[in-house]
Amino acid sequence: MHRSRPLFLPLAVVMLLLGLAIAPLSGVGRANAQDKVELRIWDQFTGHETEVVDEIYKAFTEQNPNITITLESVQTDQMRQTVNTALASGTGPDIIFYDAGPGYAGVLANAGLLAPLEEFATQYGWKDKIAGPSLEATSLNGQLYGLPLQVDLIGMYYNTQLLEQEGLQVPETVEQLKTFCTQAKEKGYTPMAFSDNPGWQAFHQFSMTSNAMIGPEAMRSLLTQNQGSWNTPEIVTAIKTFFVDLKEAGCYSEDANALTYDDANALFYSGQSLLNPTGSWLVGDLAENMPDAELGFVPFPQIDGAKGRYWVSGVGSAFYISAKSQHQAEAAQLLDYFFSDAVIKRWIEDAGFYVPVQVDTASLNVSPLYKSILDVLQTAVGGQTEFGYNVDVLAPPQFNDAMTNGFQAIISGDKTPEELAAELQAAWEAGMSAAPPGTPTT
Repeated sequence: MHRSRPLFLPLAVVMLLLGLAIAPLSGVGRANAQDKVELRIWDQFTGHETEVVDEIYKAFTEQNPNITITLESVQTDQMRQTVNTALASGTGPDIIFYDAGPGYAGVLANAGLLAPLEEFATQYGWKDKIAGPSLEATSLNGQLYGLPLQVDLIGMYYNTQLLEQEGLQVPETVEQLKTFCTQAKEKGYTPMAFSDNPGWQAFHQFSMTSNAMIGPEAMRSLLTQNQGSWNTPEIVTAIKTFFVDLKEAGCYSEDANALTYDDANALFYSGQSLLNPTGSWLVGDLAENMPDAELGFVPFPQIDGAKGRYWVSGVGSAFYISAKSQHQAEAAQLLDYFFSDAVIKRWIEDAGFYVPVQVDTASLNVSPLYKSILDVLQTAVGGQTEFGYNVDVLAPPQFNDAMTNGFQAIISGDKTPEELAAELQAAWEAGMSAAPPGTPTT
């Protein structure tokens, strides 16, 4: 997500993510060498991976000298505010790297702003190369619209060296976490690096606690089949656990609503926080900012009375082509290049993205922390691990708005978990009523 909320898929989907072979790069559809083409790209690569991405773009243009790339790297929140207008104007980018899901790219697709990719998928063999369920995550009404780049995990990072130094243990239950926070705060730490400005960060925390309370199967029914309700005692407990109980235990800053995501990560990088509840997309930034640190990554602690303790996993942002682009064939050529064997290796090793294609992780040159995350994802192949769902990327915009405002209101003490659970259900019903006919809920 990229730096936001990745799109998360059911266990059966994730089990297939790693089981498909990579087809060879197709040479079909390459632009005529005499045609001079400018591809305008908006991406969200603004972190450690920018150098790698620039090298990938450069290598493509060297192989295709008739094509030039004009790049604008846009922060996630800025992208969400401007991409609709830019695409509708016809003067915007040819390609965007954007969040998947009905509340994000789905809105653009429903507005006719994204080009269907079915013909290009057939031309280049993408459906043989990229995991089918991942492609389903970027499809709408039976049409493929995007090529997904990332599979992520959401959990909790910890600093092994600092924990050992302070005589603390990684908490495995929420009750242990509360005690941990009390002890860490007494030692001068902000125990958990959590922020909620501008508000999407809380989506991840809610996804972890809500999946724990009702279990992935019930969450799948709720999100993809509209069976169940958000206004239940279990969901109230999920909200209360993180946004009330952990705040009262001093687990995160009193001013969490004022902290940005970068602010919170900086607390962890600098050793001022011992835990960081976020996603696997941060691995590269952790390596850059904490090169000598020994870090671990675990699922959110077990909640008393919950169905279980689950990783949240699934697909992140994807590449899309503007419906108004005059260079869709060349744009598709670039997308195909992104999924060639050599470039996939660079995405994984150098950019820190786990691409939804089959790879031999033993042959990859990655850090122990990232290898541990890849190994967790590999367990999905044999069905040993049951993954939960990230909520916001499978939810309608009305629901996400209710979450954004609602979690901030609870953190500030202006709303109760019971009130928010009722509001979430009302927002869900409004979103489902407003969904275009034929829009699938998966």
